[in-house]
Amino acid sequence: MGLRSWWCRRKANAQIEQIVDTVNAGRALMADATAFEASGTGQKIAGVVEVCDDHLHFKSDSDLKVRAAGWHISRSEIAGVRDGDEPGEVMITFRTPGRFRAIAVTPVMHADKWRTLATG
Repeated sequence: MGLRSWWCRRKANAQIEQIVDTVNAGRALMADATAFEASGTGQKIAGVVEVCDDHLHFKSDSDLKVRAAGWHISRSEIAGVRDGDEPGEVMITFRTPGRFRAIAVTPVMHADKWRTLATG
């Protein structure tokens, strides 16, 4: 039992280090985010968004605690990227129909890459 637990922790730590290296190098983007639902309710959902390859992956804060798929959004669905209402915030808007009308991210690093998502 102890060996299995040790191995799982070691493997998880290696995966986390790999993710951190990828984000630090700018090959993937990750940031805290707030998603704005496209439905008439306009509900805001706090979470994390990751950009890797040709898609965005949003997970709500509650989904981070469990094995949940979250929402995958193709980069081709991005309508535009602009500065958000808060300092340092970047607003990503989407074409309709979609689950979200927009996601506001607060990047800690690589803000320039977040701003080019609609073009690159």
